[in-house]
Amino acid sequence: MPVKYLLYCNINLKNHITIHYDIKKELKIKSQDSIARFLKKTIEANYFKIKNVDLKFDIPALKRDMESRTNTILAKTFKK
Repeated sequence: MPVKYLLYCNINLKNHITIHYDIKKELKIKSQDSIARFLKKTIEANYFKIKNVDLKFDIPALKRDMESRTNTILAKTFKK
């Protein structure tokens, strides 16, 4: 799933520290690829220290994009 649908990522460590990464704000500065690489590198590097990872998705935007793509495909398939 593309990173553009994420609002933020909270990485909770075992020593009760939470790392909050605001992806919506970072998308204005960085590309999706660089954000995805950073998240992957951070999670892999600190795998044993992480208690859990919370991801908050932008559900309305995801739903809107999926509906528009579905409508486009259906319009191409069943056009008269």
